[in-house]
Amino acid sequence: MNQELIDQIRKIVERVLREQTPVATQTSHEKRLLVIFSATHFELDEPIQQLHTCMQDGWKLTIILSDLATKVINPEPIHAAFGEDNIFQENTLIDIKTFVDAYQQIVLPVFSHPMAAKLALGLVDTPCTYLVFEALSKGKRIIAASDALNQSEASIKASPIFSKLKGDYVNVLSELGVQLVPMTRIAESVMERTGYSRVVVEKTLISAATISNLDADVRELVYVNPAIITPLAREHAKKRGIELIPKG
Repeated sequence: MNQELIDQIRKIVERVLREQTPVATQTSHEKRLLVIFSATHFELDEPIQQLHTCMQDGWKLTIILSDLATKVINPEPIHAAFGEDNIFQENTLIDIKTFVDAYQQIVLPVFSHPMAAKLALGLVDTPCTYLVFEALSKGKRIIAASDALNQSEASIKASPIFSKLKGDYVNVLSELGVQLVPMTRIAESVMERTGYSRVVVEKTLISAATISNLDADVRELVYVNPAIITPLAREHAKKRGIELIPKG
Protein backbone atom coordinates (compact mmCIF):
# COMPACT_ATOMS: atom_id res chain seq x y z
CA MET A 1 0.00 0.00 0.00
CA ASN A 2 1.61 3.28 -1.11
CA GLN A 3 1.78 6.41 1.05
CA GLU A 4 -0.74 8.35 -1.07
CA LEU A 5 -3.41 5.68 -0.55
CA ILE A 6 -2.64 5.55 3.18
CA ASP A 7 -3.07 9.34 3.43
CA GLN A 8 -6.40 9.16 1.60
CA ILE A 9 -7.68 6.45 3.96
CA ARG A 10 -6.52 8.44 6.99
CA LYS A 11 -8.41 11.53 5.82
CA ILE A 12 -11.59 9.52 5.24
CA VAL A 13 -11.38 7.92 8.69
CA GLU A 14 -10.73 11.27 10.39
CA ARG A 15 -13.72 12.85 8.66
CA VAL A 16 -16.05 9.95 9.56
CA LEU A 17 -14.97 10.11 13.20
CA ARG A 18 -15.46 13.87 13.27
CA GLU A 19 -18.96 13.62 11.76
CA GLN A 20 -19.95 10.89 14.22
CA THR A 21 -18.83 12.97 17.20
CA PRO A 22 -21.61 15.33 18.33
CA VAL A 23 -20.65 18.90 17.53
CA ALA A 24 -21.91 20.08 20.91
CA THR A 25 -19.29 18.01 22.75
CA GLN A 26 -16.45 20.13 21.45
CA THR A 27 -15.06 22.73 23.82
CA SER A 28 -17.48 25.60 24.27
CA HIS A 29 -14.81 28.24 24.93
CA GLU A 30 -13.46 28.03 21.40
CA LYS A 31 -14.26 30.83 18.98
CA ARG A 32 -16.41 28.77 16.64
CA LEU A 33 -18.44 30.17 13.78
CA LEU A 34 -21.07 28.48 11.62
CA VAL A 35 -21.27 29.88 8.09
CA ILE A 36 -24.17 29.16 5.72
CA PHE A 37 -23.83 29.99 2.03
CA SER A 38 -27.12 30.28 0.17
CA ALA A 39 -27.65 30.83 -3.54
CA THR A 40 -26.40 34.14 -4.89
CA HIS A 41 -25.17 35.84 -8.05
CA PHE A 42 -22.83 38.08 -6.05
CA GLU A 43 -19.09 37.57 -6.34
CA LEU A 44 -17.69 35.59 -3.40
CA ASP A 45 -14.35 37.41 -3.11
CA GLU A 46 -15.50 39.82 -0.40
CA PRO A 47 -17.29 37.33 1.89
CA ILE A 48 -14.39 34.89 1.57
CA GLN A 49 -11.94 37.64 2.54
CA GLN A 50 -14.13 38.60 5.49
CA LEU A 51 -14.23 35.01 6.72
CA HIS A 52 -10.45 34.74 6.30
CA THR A 53 -10.14 37.76 8.60
CA CYS A 54 -12.19 35.90 11.20
CA MET A 55 -9.91 32.87 10.87
CA GLN A 56 -6.85 35.06 11.36
CA ASP A 57 -8.45 36.28 14.58
CA GLY A 58 -8.66 32.68 15.84
CA TRP A 59 -12.17 31.72 14.77
CA LYS A 60 -12.75 28.12 13.67
CA LEU A 61 -15.19 27.94 10.77
CA THR A 62 -17.68 25.27 9.79
CA ILE A 63 -19.35 25.94 6.44
CA ILE A 64 -22.65 24.66 5.06
CA LEU A 65 -23.64 25.05 1.41
CA SER A 66 -27.38 25.14 0.85
CA ASP A 67 -28.74 22.76 -1.77
CA LEU A 68 -29.64 25.67 -4.03
CA ALA A 69 -26.18 27.19 -3.55
CA THR A 70 -24.55 24.05 -4.96
CA LYS A 71 -26.64 24.53 -8.12
CA VAL A 72 -26.08 28.28 -8.54
CA ILE A 73 -22.62 29.20 -7.29
CA ASN A 74 -19.21 27.78 -8.09
CA PRO A 75 -18.08 26.12 -4.85
CA GLU A 76 -14.42 25.86 -5.90
CA PRO A 77 -13.34 29.23 -4.39
CA ILE A 78 -14.93 28.20 -1.08
CA HIS A 79 -13.24 24.80 -1.16
CA ALA A 80 -9.91 26.38 -2.05
CA ALA A 81 -10.19 28.97 0.73
CA PHE A 82 -11.36 26.77 3.60
CA GLY A 83 -10.67 23.15 2.69
CA GLU A 84 -13.24 20.49 1.86
CA ASP A 85 -13.04 18.93 5.34
CA ASN A 86 -14.67 22.02 6.86
CA ILE A 87 -17.51 22.19 4.32
CA PHE A 88 -20.82 20.32 4.43
CA GLN A 89 -23.64 20.18 1.91
CA GLU A 90 -27.15 20.80 3.16
CA ASN A 91 -28.49 17.46 1.95
CA THR A 92 -25.91 15.59 4.07
CA LEU A 93 -26.98 17.16 7.38
CA ILE A 94 -28.41 14.65 9.82
CA ASP A 95 -28.58 16.02 13.36
CA ILE A 96 -29.36 19.71 12.94
CA LYS A 97 -29.86 20.14 16.69
CA THR A 98 -26.14 19.67 17.31
CA PHE A 99 -25.36 22.63 15.06
CA VAL A 100 -27.97 24.81 16.77
CA ASP A 101 -26.66 23.95 20.24
CA ALA A 102 -22.96 24.20 19.45
CA TYR A 103 -22.70 27.61 17.78
CA GLN A 104 -23.50 30.93 19.41
CA GLN A 105 -22.97 32.84 16.15
CA ILE A 106 -24.12 32.03 12.63
CA VAL A 107 -23.08 34.05 9.58
CA LEU A 108 -25.02 34.23 6.32
CA PRO A 109 -22.39 35.90 4.09
CA VAL A 110 -24.62 35.99 0.98
CA PHE A 111 -28.11 36.45 2.41
CA SER A 112 -30.37 35.67 -0.54
CA HIS A 113 -33.87 36.92 -1.26
CA PRO A 114 -35.37 33.40 -1.09
CA MET A 115 -33.89 32.69 2.34
CA ALA A 116 -34.82 36.15 3.64
CA ALA A 117 -38.42 35.71 2.47
CA LYS A 118 -38.71 32.21 3.95
CA LEU A 119 -37.37 33.27 7.33
CA ALA A 120 -39.60 36.35 7.44
CA LEU A 121 -42.66 34.24 6.62
CA GLY A 122 -41.67 31.31 8.85
CA LEU A 123 -41.38 28.93 5.89
CA VAL A 124 -38.67 26.61 7.20
CA ASP A 125 -38.86 23.88 4.58
CA THR A 126 -35.13 23.21 4.15
CA PRO A 127 -32.44 22.11 6.64
CA CYS A 128 -30.64 25.48 6.38
CA THR A 129 -33.73 27.64 6.93
CA TYR A 130 -34.83 25.35 9.76
CA LEU A 131 -31.38 25.58 11.35
CA VAL A 132 -31.38 29.39 11.21
CA PHE A 133 -34.97 29.66 12.46
CA GLU A 134 -34.25 27.32 15.39
CA ALA A 135 -31.11 29.30 16.23
CA LEU A 136 -33.15 32.52 16.26
CA SER A 137 -35.75 30.95 18.54
CA LYS A 138 -32.97 30.08 21.00
CA GLY A 139 -31.56 33.61 20.97
CA LYS A 140 -28.47 32.80 18.93
CA ARG A 141 -26.73 35.62 17.09
CA ILE A 142 -27.37 35.66 13.34
CA ILE A 143 -25.28 37.99 11.17
CA ALA A 144 -26.47 38.33 7.56
CA ALA A 145 -24.96 40.29 4.69
CA SER A 146 -27.59 42.75 3.48
CA ASP A 147 -26.06 43.52 0.06
CA ALA A 148 -28.51 41.37 -1.92
CA LEU A 149 -31.47 42.98 -0.14
CA ASN A 150 -30.21 46.50 -0.88
CA GLN A 151 -31.01 46.35 -4.56
CA SER A 152 -30.89 49.43 -6.76
CA GLU A 153 -34.06 51.48 -7.07
CA ALA A 154 -34.49 50.22 -10.64
CA SER A 155 -34.43 46.61 -9.49
CA ILE A 156 -36.90 47.33 -6.71
CA LYS A 157 -39.35 48.98 -9.11
CA ALA A 158 -38.98 46.14 -11.59
CA SER A 159 -40.01 43.48 -9.08
CA PRO A 160 -42.62 43.94 -6.33
CA ILE A 161 -41.04 41.17 -4.26
CA PHE A 162 -37.85 43.24 -3.89
CA SER A 163 -39.93 46.14 -2.62
CA LYS A 164 -41.64 43.85 -0.11
CA LEU A 165 -38.30 42.52 1.09
CA LYS A 166 -36.92 46.04 1.37
CA GLY A 167 -39.79 46.98 3.67
CA ASP A 168 -41.90 44.55 5.67
CA TYR A 169 -39.66 41.49 5.40
CA VAL A 170 -36.51 43.30 6.47
CA ASN A 171 -38.37 44.72 9.48
CA VAL A 172 -39.57 41.25 10.46
CA LEU A 173 -36.04 39.84 10.14
CA SER A 174 -34.70 42.58 12.41
CA GLU A 175 -37.40 41.86 14.96
CA LEU A 176 -36.52 38.16 14.85
CA GLY A 177 -32.95 39.09 15.75
CA VAL A 178 -31.15 38.94 12.40
CA GLN A 179 -28.33 41.49 12.36
CA LEU A 180 -28.10 42.86 8.83
CA VAL A 181 -24.69 44.23 7.87
CA PRO A 182 -22.83 44.97 4.61
CA MET A 183 -20.50 42.24 3.37
CA THR A 184 -17.57 44.50 4.18
CA ARG A 185 -18.51 44.46 7.89
CA ILE A 186 -18.98 40.72 8.41
CA ALA A 187 -15.64 40.20 10.18
CA GLU A 188 -16.03 43.37 12.24
CA SER A 189 -19.49 42.28 13.40
CA VAL A 190 -18.28 38.79 14.33
CA MET A 191 -15.22 39.96 16.22
CA GLU A 192 -16.82 42.85 18.10
CA ARG A 193 -18.49 40.27 20.33
CA THR A 194 -15.15 39.23 21.80
CA GLY A 195 -15.05 42.49 23.76
CA TYR A 196 -18.18 41.57 25.68
CA SER A 197 -18.14 39.93 29.09
CA ARG A 198 -19.55 36.78 30.64
CA VAL A 199 -21.05 36.31 34.09
CA VAL A 200 -21.66 33.14 36.09
CA VAL A 201 -24.86 33.00 38.15
CA GLU A 202 -25.25 30.31 40.80
CA LYS A 203 -28.98 30.94 41.31
CA THR A 204 -31.44 28.15 40.59
CA LEU A 205 -34.04 30.74 39.54
CA ILE A 206 -33.22 33.22 36.77
CA SER A 207 -35.82 35.99 36.71
CA ALA A 208 -36.30 39.12 34.61
CA ALA A 209 -34.76 41.11 37.47
CA THR A 210 -31.62 38.95 37.22
CA ILE A 211 -31.24 39.96 33.58
CA SER A 212 -32.08 43.62 34.20
CA ASN A 213 -29.39 43.91 36.88
CA LEU A 214 -26.59 42.73 34.60
CA ASP A 215 -24.02 45.22 33.32
CA ALA A 216 -24.59 46.62 29.85
CA ASP A 217 -21.57 44.81 28.35
CA VAL A 218 -22.67 41.32 29.47
CA ARG A 219 -23.42 39.04 26.53
CA GLU A 220 -23.16 35.59 28.13
CA LEU A 221 -24.83 34.38 31.33
CA VAL A 222 -23.69 30.98 32.57
CA TYR A 223 -26.18 29.38 34.97
CA VAL A 224 -26.23 26.23 37.11
CA ASN A 225 -27.89 23.32 35.41
CA PRO A 226 -30.70 22.57 36.09
CA ALA A 227 -32.16 26.01 36.79
CA ILE A 228 -35.54 27.64 36.30
CA ILE A 229 -35.50 30.48 33.78
CA THR A 230 -38.71 32.47 33.60
CA PRO A 231 -40.20 33.26 30.17
CA LEU A 232 -39.84 36.99 30.87
CA ALA A 233 -36.16 36.48 31.73
CA ARG A 234 -35.62 34.72 28.39
CA GLU A 235 -37.39 37.56 26.60
CA HIS A 236 -35.25 40.19 28.34
CA ALA A 237 -32.09 38.24 27.57
CA LYS A 238 -33.01 37.93 23.89
CA LYS A 239 -33.71 41.66 23.60
CA ARG A 240 -30.33 42.48 25.15
CA GLY A 241 -28.48 39.89 23.05
CA ILE A 242 -27.46 37.83 26.09
CA GLU A 243 -26.80 34.12 25.60
CA LEU A 244 -28.05 31.81 28.37
CA ILE A 245 -25.53 28.99 28.74
CA PRO A 246 -25.86 26.02 31.14
CA LYS A 247 -22.77 25.48 33.28
CA GLY A 248 -20.89 22.50 31.96
